[in-house]
Amino acid sequence: GYKIKERNYRTFLGEIDIICEYKGNIIFVEVKTRRSDKFGYPEEAVNLTKQRKIIKNALCYLSKYYLWEKNCCFDVILISISNHKDIKRIKHIRNAFYLDSKNSIGY
Repeated sequence: GYKIKERNYRTFLGEIDIICEYKGNIIFVEVKTRRSDKFGYPEEAVNLTKQRKIIKNALCYLSKYYLWEKNCCFDVILISISNHKDIKRIKHIRNAFYLDSKNSIGY
């Protein structure tokens, strides 16, 4: 299964919710929770701007721990809960976005 390496990993650029390892790959996970759809669905919050921020934080992590040889991917976990905090839906999107030339910008 997944081995959690870090939770709420912070850099000067922001935070990554979960960093784990699975089958030799480093997985950076963004968790989004919503009580209602009033402000949009959880998946709408992981837009291109948010993806770029997560990627920049991931690059900091890979650099800090000399993990450039590892494959990495970016997952998103979406959680919808009721007003009583009952879980209505959990969705795990594997490989939700990628580190590529569109997202890879300097900082």
